[in-house]
Amino acid sequence: MGRIVRAEAGWEDAVSRAVGDSTRPIPLDERFLPRNVDGEAFRGRYDRASFPPARAAATLLAIYPDATGRLVIPITIRRDELRAHAGEVSLPGGAVEATDADVEAAALREAWEEIALEPAIVRVVGRLDPVWIPVSNFELVPVVGTVATRPSLVPQDSEVAAIVELPLEALHDEEVIGVEEFSARGITLRAGAYRYGGVRVWGATAITLGMLARVLDDA
Repeated sequence: MGRIVRAEAGWEDAVSRAVGDSTRPIPLDERFLPRNVDGEAFRGRYDRASFPPARAAATLLAIYPDATGRLVIPITIRRDELRAHAGEVSLPGGAVEATDADVEAAALREAWEEIALEPAIVRVVGRLDPVWIPVSNFELVPVVGTVATRPSLVPQDSEVAAIVELPLEALHDEEVIGVEEFSARGITLRAGAYRYGGVRVWGATAITLGMLARVLDDA
């Protein structure tokens, strides 16, 4: 089948096999790991052993074909007026709640709440490796799902300003990836980012997408 970037026959099964057969731990693309401006790894400032147990969180990488047959993943742009994470670009997701049966249920619930993606049409095919986010002490579990046809998505008006469909092929495009400076909680960082559709995707979201790219490359 070659690289999985288009909705060719059997693409959902191919994604499922790629995730299920992937080597663990999945090698991280170090370009996306945030660093201080002097080059020190940002995570190196944090000793996880000194933190309380991390809160569980889940995010959904929902893969589906767009109108042209390209496989895409919806990412969200949060509203600028929000008190927390204003203007950030991320995958649908959030904290795992006590009412969620597991992280898959949490990821599907968050996608329904944020972009109106119906859980019933998502085929969950597996998980990627967890990503620890020191600044919030979340253990983020990326859940991968496929949707056979392009869904009708609606951004949650109070939280999501827009939805951008990021093509899988962009995850492998070196012209889309670049190192930039970002400000987060008063700290200036340098990190690799995906630049597509007028947005910059970095941090935990870029790390997660980089893992998916590695899994699909190794398929």
